[in-house]
Amino acid sequence: MGIRTSAVGKPDFGLDAPPVIYTFLGVAAVGVVLGGAGLLFSLPLLAFFGLVPLAIGLLTASAMTLSSRLGKIALRDKLLDDLFLEDKERVLDLGCGRGLMLLGMVARMSGGEAVGIDLWRAGDQKGTSRRNCLENARRLGVADRVNLVDGDMRFLPFPENSFDVVTASLAIHNISDREGRRKTMDEVARVLRPGGSVLIVDFSKTEEYAEDAHAAGLVDVRRSSRKLLMYPLVRVVSASKSGVREVSR
Repeated sequence: MGIRTSAVGKPDFGLDAPPVIYTFLGVAAVGVVLGGAGLLFSLPLLAFFGLVPLAIGLLTASAMTLSSRLGKIALRDKLLDDLFLEDKERVLDLGCGRGLMLLGMVARMSGGEAVGIDLWRAGDQKGTSRRNCLENARRLGVADRVNLVDGDMRFLPFPENSFDVVTASLAIHNISDREGRRKTMDEVARVLRPGGSVLIVDFSKTEEYAEDAHAAGLVDVRRSSRKLLMYPLVRVVSASKSGVREVSR
């Protein structure tokens, strides 16, 4: 279907897990120090072993950066194109951050509304804030159809049967306790309309999400193989709520 907008600028969806990337750059720096010391003091073995942290650090940091800047957008576009969003739907993104999934959905609809909920923790994604998400919406020309809510995905402040689609990308794993993640899936099932769809992208705990989706009464639950477009490699958990899907008006 593709994105349909009157974009006035290019959105910036941020750098995912910046502390982890900086840590691997630090590992690379250690490699540089070891290698330099080996060369300086004519210790070839030390210089050789300096290559190990240098390679690991640079390759991992580079892979994560490319994933943040290019890979996650490419995967997002493929997943949402396959979702076949209708023009008047109401959609929800959990842990929306700077709006990757949220804005990707609303930009594919000529009407409808996209709601994002987040606690806005910048440690999970560089520059995460309500202001930056709204700025990305403005750049894509969809700000009038975006509604942001400050809140916890374990306790969604919405009535039952409120949304046609619920998504989450690299978000639910940030809930540290198992019960909290299970509660999140129960909430997803509660606010989803009959016939609605769930789409979760994550690099960990996806088997757990699929199990919880079944327990919450969702149907057609699927867990994909690893997707190469993002690093760490992610899986996609999809599901739906039994019933006939009716487009929001």
